[in-house]
Amino acid sequence: MNATTGNDANSVDWAALAPEGGERIPDLLASLAGSDAALSDLHDIIRYPEPGHLAAPAAVGFLVDTACSPQTPAADRWRPLSLLLELVCGRAEECLPAPRNLALWRDEVAWVAATDHEKALDQYRAWIAEAADEQEFHRLSDRLAVLERPKGVQVLRAALDTYEAVLARAGDLTALLKDPADRGGMDRAAEWASYVLAFLHDDAERIAAEITGASQVLLAKDLRSAPRPPANLREAMAGTDGGEPLPAELFALGMLADPRDTDTTVALAHQMAGGNLYNSFAASVAMVLLHGEDTPREALRRIGRGGGTSTGYEGLFNESWPHCGTRSPQVLGFLALGRAGTRARRLRLDMLPGLLEKEEDSRALVAGVALETALGPRSRGFTAQEHVEADYGEDTLKVLWAVAELPASAWEDEEFTATLRAWALPTDREEFCALVGVETGPGEAEEAEEPAPAPTAPEPGLFGRLFGGR
Repeated sequence: MNATTGNDANSVDWAALAPEGGERIPDLLASLAGSDAALSDLHDIIRYPEPGHLAAPAAVGFLVDTACSPQTPAADRWRPLSLLLELVCGRAEECLPAPRNLALWRDEVAWVAATDHEKALDQYRAWIAEAADEQEFHRLSDRLAVLERPKGVQVLRAALDTYEAVLARAGDLTALLKDPADRGGMDRAAEWASYVLAFLHDDAERIAAEITGASQVLLAKDLRSAPRPPANLREAMAGTDGGEPLPAELFALGMLADPRDTDTTVALAHQMAGGNLYNSFAASVAMVLLHGEDTPREALRRIGRGGGTSTGYEGLFNESWPHCGTRSPQVLGFLALGRAGTRARRLRLDMLPGLLEKEEDSRALVAGVALETALGPRSRGFTAQEHVEADYGEDTLKVLWAVAELPASAWEDEEFTATLRAWALPTDREEFCALVGVETGPGEAEEAEEPAPAPTAPEPGLFGRLFGGR
């Protein structure tokens, strides 16, 4: 039985919704809160875009009920919440930097369901070729890939229904922001709830109000109420925060708050100037998400300053941003900073080499966003000859050199080389390095006993003015 509503998971025909493993779903839901294995197995059965995702909309209510049930220990609430996050935003590149448009999503699914299958596939191919930016390219490419699979139309409908089912329970999830037991300790329920809520843009006003009310973030620190003593042993062990906002809540505010809300902007400025490194960084990034091209320069400075600390961008994003699907928090941050356009260009260039080197699963995605920033959208149409004849500036050259410095193993990734091909750049490492004026050695950089020397300065020509550009 479901602990909160009394609904019986056995009343759902899970086997019909998820033929591969659906009969296991009731037992997995029953043991989910206390079992990592149940969490993993349930995720594998209903994850998008597998056919079993047809069961996801029906599972949402049970996941929310488990997360919010008084019978679920605070330390265990993160498991159903983490699965909700995967269901809501397993492909974060479709949600950042711009939020999803629910009305467009509904219209698109309705159109697909009413259109001849081959005609719909052809239309998506045309839309992909004309995509205005990388976010749109990846969103449309995902839709096409799903439609080419069995039950593709039904899976697309299920993804929309899943989002709307979670959206309908936003009020229940915000309740997890208020209890001190849910705000302290490891794997805090309030933290995971904030991550889920951050992507529910269609209820942004109410959710933002709940976050600011739960954490007293709108008040300067010296005006907040003093922490109350713990009411019981459970609270004492979890810890109380006296209204101090969680970094995840600052992330959610950046995603959801209204930029015209001056109280939130002032509150974020207080957090930026506070002594908590993680909250300061999270608030600075939230300011970028909130104000985009109008971001105060101080927020950009503090982000760059945080990236230069021993904690670095990776550690700071890990503390305040979620891990969605295969995308790390730092990759999500890199995507999200695109909201500020050219204002955040230098920050993204600062992050780029490390991301390309370490984030193998996201290398093609990051490279595409960087190339779009430097050269323009892939849909513009590029030729190899124009790269040979171009006289690129410093920022463009930094992007191309970051790509050139990748080891030979990176060039065996078909998704990565396809990304280069979209901009008519060489997909052979030696040819690419020759084009950009970087000398390559006979061996792999990671196999060398000594650190590889810095690339030899390029000869005058295409990229002969790496830091000149004029």
